[in-house]
Amino acid sequence: MAIEARAGGLGRAGSTESGRGAVELSVILAGAAAVLLVPRLFGDPQGVDPFAWRLSAYFGAVWAASLAVPTLRRLSALTFSLLTLALPVSTWLWLLAYSGPAPGLIGPPNSVARNVAAGVVQLVLALMMAAAFWVLAGRPRLRLLARPGRAALVLTLVGTLAFLVVAFALPATLLGREGVPLLALSGTAGAGLGVANAASAVAQEVQFRAVFLVALEQRFSPAVAVLAQGLVFGVGHLAIQYEGPAASFIPIVIGLGWLWGWMTIRARSLLPAAVIHVAADFFILAAVVSGLYGGG
Repeated sequence: MAIEARAGGLGRAGSTESGRGAVELSVILAGAAAVLLVPRLFGDPQGVDPFAWRLSAYFGAVWAASLAVPTLRRLSALTFSLLTLALPVSTWLWLLAYSGPAPGLIGPPNSVARNVAAGVVQLVLALMMAAAFWVLAGRPRLRLLARPGRAALVLTLVGTLAFLVVAFALPATLLGREGVPLLALSGTAGAGLGVANAASAVAQEVQFRAVFLVALEQRFSPAVAVLAQGLVFGVGHLAIQYEGPAASFIPIVIGLGWLWGWMTIRARSLLPAAVIHVAADFFILAAVVSGLYGGG
């Protein structure tokens, strides 16, 4: 009886802690939505809006508050994980000249050199912040450098092949174009854009599945953590990257976020999600976005 009572008490305590964590996360994300969207209601829709920098500043301020206020210190790892989502993307957009004047030493806007530099810097910054998170969060297992086991290798191979088969089998109307002709990428331009997209895709996996997912797992069950990071992953793309005709892909992005989160936990490795994400970005670049925006 004593054991049962203790187990029940622990269950209620865990449920209470999860409930409080859900409220805290919801409040933080609601503040982020306000910081991101409210200024746009009163701004010039045709002007350059450094919204990503606002978001990074907000998460930075929330993280600083969690360090400065003793009662909020339990949130320091979670709030830093949110800053890890925002700051590398802010830097990436800045280097691409989408959120204010960018350095002129890396080529003109939309050039291959600028895309490569932005992707590589995003990845390096994400890795640096992942290392900082690892220390701040008490050295949890990030699955970033884990040696892939059989499950990871099987999920990587089967998942990549399945994604490509399904993606190329989709009806053309779902892709927003009449067909799926590939964008002509060859030589230096193809290699450069390949590096840029691969670096950005791996950076996102470091941010979402190696950092944010672990931060959520410290406060919620694995299932809730996977659901939450997938939603933030999809909404983040809507707010930052996929405006315009590609916005219809957001439900697919959310689903992929859930799938990659599950794969990361199941494989105990970041490898499957990272490889499939790279393949997905190549597909979107070559067969979808070019058609939606009139290229190819």
